[in-house]
Parts: sequence; structure tokens; C-alpha cells
Amino acid sequence: MINKDNMYIMTREELKNSSAEQFIDKDVVICGKYYIHIKYGDYSSPRILTDVNTREDLRNLPMSKHPHYIRDFIDRRKEELN
Repeated sequence: MINKDNMYIMTREELKNSSAEQFIDKDVVICGKYYIHIKYGDYSSPRILTDVNTREDLRNLPMSKHPHYIRDFIDRRKEELN
């Protein structure tokens, strides 16, 4: 994982072993062509508000279009990690 201020570059394998809850509001996690914008808002978890887009298209992808490993990363609780 490479950290540049609030941007983190992670491999797909690192993402599979992490949780969005490990990051703070406004962090951006980059995995391949995907940008994951961590957002908490008024919630204790980023699962509802976190956005995903790609390098080619800055529009937010609907949840149904998120790759499974990214959706798992967003939905995974910190407590579920080994």
C-alpha cells in the first residue's frame, strides 16, 4: 500500500484483506482503474455513502456495477479481519 496524503494505492489482494472502515472520511483508495471515495457523512460506517468511479469515467458507478471485491471491501467490518 502506498499513501500519498489521503490517497492510498492498493493491490486487489490488499483490498481483499482490508476494510473501508480502516480509512477516514474523504480518503481515496485506488485499486487498478477504480477510485473508491470513502465517505461516512453522519453514519458510523462508510458502507452507505462511499462512491466508486473509474479513471475513464468520473461518474459514480451504481452499487450493482461495483466489482465484487470492491463491494466486499466496502461492506466488510473491521472486526471481520484476521
